[in-house]
Amino acid sequence: MRKKLFVLMASVTIFTLTATSLMAQGKSSPFLITGKIPHLTKLLMQQWDDPGLNLSDLQKPKLLEIRKETLTRVRDLAPEIGSLEKQVADGIFSGQTAEDLSSIVTTIAKLKAEETMIQLRCIDATQKVLDQRQLDVLLD
Repeated sequence: MRKKLFVLMASVTIFTLTATSLMAQGKSSPFLITGKIPHLTKLLMQQWDDPGLNLSDLQKPKLLEIRKETLTRVRDLAPEIGSLEKQVADGIFSGQTAEDLSSIVTTIAKLKAEETMIQLRCIDATQKVLDQRQLDVLLD
């Protein structure tokens, strides 16, 4: 059980570092709603061993799995969004009109909506694992 938990933690750490690296490189957020919805699993990782949060041995693997699944799905769509955003940025300064770029912008919006739904499902799943006291500690 401990070995499995360690492997899962290592995987999540790698995914976290990858996501952090992308954001540090100036990549835009993959989400439609920014700054208003908490990244619960990120907060959890920061407070993982906090005695006030008091995560149980049953909760930890569930939370790690939620985080791993979420980060994997977000990370899989991020390159496509970045590529499309670059096409729009390059296109508008190389003679294309807003109308020419409209379909690409619509595709970006759909992908960001999908990413936002992934984030919302992550929050929903995380809330089902934590009790109200733990949520209060986490969001305080």
